[in-house]
Formats: sequence, C-alpha cells, structure tokens
Amino acid sequence: MPKMQNVSRKFGYKLCILGEGSVGKTTLVERLTTGKFNPITKMTIGIDFSMVNVDLEVEPEKKVNIDLQVWDLGGQDRFRFILPSYIQGADGGLLLYDVNWFPSEKNLPDWIDLWYNNTKPGIPIYLVGTKLDMVTQTNLPLVEQRIFELQQYLGIQKHFLISSKDGTMIENTIHSIARDMWTFKNQQSKEEKTEYSFLDALRKT
Repeated sequence: MPKMQNVSRKFGYKLCILGEGSVGKTTLVERLTTGKFNPITKMTIGIDFSMVNVDLEVEPEKKVNIDLQVWDLGGQDRFRFILPSYIQGADGGLLLYDVNWFPSEKNLPDWIDLWYNNTKPGIPIYLVGTKLDMVTQTNLPLVEQRIFELQQYLGIQKHFLISSKDGTMIENTIHSIARDMWTFKNQQSKEEKTEYSFLDALRKT
C-alpha cells in the first residue's frame, strides 16, 4: 500500500531584502510576486512589503506551505536610520549587490553588521549577486570567484547569482532560503520544548 503523504502545514516567515539602492531589490520582489520582469521600477521610499507563497517538501513525505512576508528595505543612506526596527524579528535575509557595479560591494560589510546587530544568532542570510544576465561568458568565472570571496569575507552561509530579467536561479534562491528558515525555526522550537520539559521536570522533583 502506498504511503500517505503528510498534510501540508502552513507557516509564516519574515524575509528582509537588503543592499544598496539600484542593485535590483525591487525587481527581484516583482519577479517573485508577479513572475515577470519590470525594467521600470520606482525607488523604494523607506520600506515596501509584499507576500510570496512557497510550497516545499522539507522532509520525505512532509510538505509545508510558507507565506513569506518580503520586506524590501530602501538602500539609500537617508533611509538607513529606520532599518534596524524593520530588520528586528526577521527569520531570514537576502543581501544583494550588483555583480556589474563594483561600488555596490563597498558597503556590504556595513549591511551585514546591520543585520547581525538586529537579528538573533543563526538566522539565515544569503549573499545574492544580481543582474547575471549582463555578465558575459568570458567574465562569468571572475564573477563566480568574486562572490565566493565576498561570501567568505562576510561570513555568510550561502551565495547565489541571479537574474530578475530572465529568472535565472530566482526559484532556487527563494526555495533555499525558505527551507533554511523553516529548518532554523523548527530546530529552535525543538530546543525550546526540550528546555521546557527539563524545567518542568525540575519543578516536579
């Protein structure tokens, strides 16, 4: 008899999109929400918010449905002072930079400091290089080497190269971060239950 697959459970997580202005944060969010590329996007004034739904098989025979609250954080300096309050409570993050625009790398250390100063230890964040469609095959190995170096320097768990224009690696990126958010929250929940059981046992002795 075939095994019955577990009923999909629903979860809600907060995902922050960080990085300098014009690196492609808003076009990524539009690709996630509409499945289309919009070459004309307005500058994000402070903060923008969207919902993205993801179905995942997190374990054999176990599916989950995740509502991602995607927070597009404005990259201009004048918005920087409001960002800590929006990063707090995040379950995951994507730190973006434009692989074709060297200045977008300059402030990556500041962005990762902003992230770590306002999130709990262990919450997943990825380094994401954008606008891959503009990279020539000749330059691709250099771009791949550079993002690996930046990932190591910043101490970030994973990296992806994406294109919001043609959709390259968009689904892989969002599914991977959603899976890591679920794994982290699930492990955290197990640890809290274990701690509660231990304290409860002590109270009964």
